[in-house]
Amino acid sequence: MKKFSHMKFKVLILFSVLSFALPTFGFDANIKMVNFDSKDQSKILKAIKVIKKVMSSSEFKQKILEHTFEGERKFLDNKGHSNEEILQIILDGAEELHPVKNGQMDIELELMESKSKTVGHTYPDTKRIWINRKYFNSFTTAEIANNLFHEWLHKLGYDHASHYSTERNFSVPYAIGTLMGELAKIYADESHL
Repeated sequence: MKKFSHMKFKVLILFSVLSFALPTFGFDANIKMVNFDSKDQSKILKAIKVIKKVMSSSEFKQKILEHTFEGERKFLDNKGHSNEEILQIILDGAEELHPVKNGQMDIELELMESKSKTVGHTYPDTKRIWINRKYFNSFTTAEIANNLFHEWLHKLGYDHASHYSTERNFSVPYAIGTLMGELAKIYADESHL
């Protein structure tokens, strides 16, 4: 009996040491910024910090897994991917242009001057995302996180209709971008950072 208790104690200590020694990996971001002054950079970095916090939350993952469109657990414009596959693609962080599963957002951001109603845009053949300064200047951290995540989902290969329809809100970029924005409102609170 003593031998068993002693062995159990050793296993418990070994398990405790290993659990502290094992690295924990979280979502990260590798961002290059163009046309950002120090104030603009601070806004982006705060949004990135919030995105990382949201990405590590169970709510974010659960809401993606439970998302429904037309009564089924799926997204519109999902490239044939299930909700589970979409979540894994997001967590892998492998942009289509450079498909390395590194668990991070690898992008270039450029602030542009435009009078258009477009908040941001990107193209499939570049790492760059253009953000309209007209909106960026007044956006909250949560709104920046929403837009940035929406555009990054394009980098992961997801698209949506170019013209507005209520259905477009169920596409991967719009639905998950909006989810990011909603949760970012909670996590942008300084007590969560």
